[in-house]
Amino acid sequence: MSGSSILRLSVVALLLAAGPAAAQEQQYVLSEMDVTVHVRPDGGYEVQESIAYDFQQGAFSRAYRSVVREDAGALRAVAVTSPETSVDSVRTGETDGVRQVWWSFPDRSAPARFDVQYVLDEALYERGGRNVARLDVMADGAVVPTRTVDVQVILPGAFDLQRGDVVLRPDAGTVRREAGRIVASFHRDRVEEGDGLSVEVSFPKQAAGEHLPTTADFLLGLFLVVVGGAAGGVAAWRWRGPRPERTARRPPADLDRPMAVALLGNRDGQAFLATLFDLARRGHVTLRHDREDQAFGTTDVVRLETHPAPNDLSDFERRLVDTLGEYETLDDFWSDTRSFRSDVMSDVRGVLFERGWMENHTVRSGLLLGGALVALLGGFAAVVTGDSALRFYLLFGGMGVSLGGFIAAVRQYTWTEDGARRAMALRAYLDHEKSEIERLRETSPARAAERLVDALPWLLLHDEVSRAWIEETKKALDAADEVPELPDGFVSLVETEEPARAPVAAFLPVVTVMGAVESSSAGAAGAAGAAGAAGGGGAGAAGAA
Repeated sequence: MSGSSILRLSVVALLLAAGPAAAQEQQYVLSEMDVTVHVRPDGGYEVQESIAYDFQQGAFSRAYRSVVREDAGALRAVAVTSPETSVDSVRTGETDGVRQVWWSFPDRSAPARFDVQYVLDEALYERGGRNVARLDVMADGAVVPTRTVDVQVILPGAFDLQRGDVVLRPDAGTVRREAGRIVASFHRDRVEEGDGLSVEVSFPKQAAGEHLPTTADFLLGLFLVVVGGAAGGVAAWRWRGPRPERTARRPPADLDRPMAVALLGNRDGQAFLATLFDLARRGHVTLRHDREDQAFGTTDVVRLETHPAPNDLSDFERRLVDTLGEYETLDDFWSDTRSFRSDVMSDVRGVLFERGWMENHTVRSGLLLGGALVALLGGFAAVVTGDSALRFYLLFGGMGVSLGGFIAAVRQYTWTEDGARRAMALRAYLDHEKSEIERLRETSPARAAERLVDALPWLLLHDEVSRAWIEETKKALDAADEVPELPDGFVSLVETEEPARAPVAAFLPVVTVMGAVESSSAGAAGAAGAAGAAGGGGAGAAGAA
């Protein structure tokens, strides 16, 4: 038996949906609906329903009955009759996973009553030591107004029960003993279009049934998820590596920007953007902000122009400049060099491992991810194949183990003591440099702009540095007289709407280039953020057509 009811908390039922078809405009209501469910000693249902259609406009020739209890047992012994008309054919099938009974009859425009009978096996439930008979009469809402609805749930004489043992939901129903059996009755004068109607009868356990979770079950399940996630969090914290306290006014001398990105666990794209801005600052590359016409307006682009001096380039910079020379715009480079960038950063991480600054725990992370996936699938398999409370605990236990495994698996790369000293010193330098620029904005905006451009290749590794932060320096220059002396590697080919004062005009290309980078795919791929181990049929109750 399927256990999807645990996930949806929708249990058994008898959702009535009827839809006779015709070619003309149609209108009808349900004038009466009687539903009687005989609970069998083995936990099955014998269902008898009588539905009175008041066809008011148009002709009708077929109808269907949906049983929304796809995780119950077999639907069998189906029969449809009518005292007012013949029933030509009856068939069963599924529509969108919902079992249905269809029947056809001669075209009819006068009111008609149809009696539907069937047996639904394994329909009873268990919850907290009690059996539950639940009937969703109109779980998805009435398609049309229904004037009178009567529902009866009849418990067999074989069940050793007293009236006081039976609990009803809604409690407006009545319980009586009749011919040695307990009969629970519910009545509604009218069910409006779109309204639902469900009833529930519970009593001390008399038969085996599928488990329904209680509040205590949910709390225990939530506890298992929290414990699993917490265990993963503790493991990730213990595996994070050393975190020494450091202060620094400059980056570590033996740490270049690509290695810094890998060491901090930032996105690989930052290594290329930071190096690109440094090459522009040193004159090896010119970044030109421009605009291109597109089908739906214009878009900002960064055009590339390289003029390298090979003797002044590292191996990483030389490889990058050679590759940049093959592309006209930064977006072109970014969209076409995924493999190149992955290979280069793999080499960079290899250097970190060789120097003993980082440890590689890829195998451990892979095993954790595999275990997390197995635990999750195992939990869902338990729900699908089982019918006891244990499957509920296995589901949430599997979810907890899976959550913990995913959390712990992020520690793929961790710092050694030597790596941690350099990483913490670099973070201290980035925080210091950012603070110094913010201080200089107040006293000397021109010096702040010069220092910002000089440190920008490093500052791009700081998760609080963005175009918005850079524009704060531009605003400070608005009120300044001194013009900053900036490198020629940043150029804007787009004219501003209003002429800018000289201090702002000198700094504006940096702002526009940075903005164009942020709005491009390069900006998305190089966005700041610590990662990895080191840094961080028909629905409704009754219908007609």
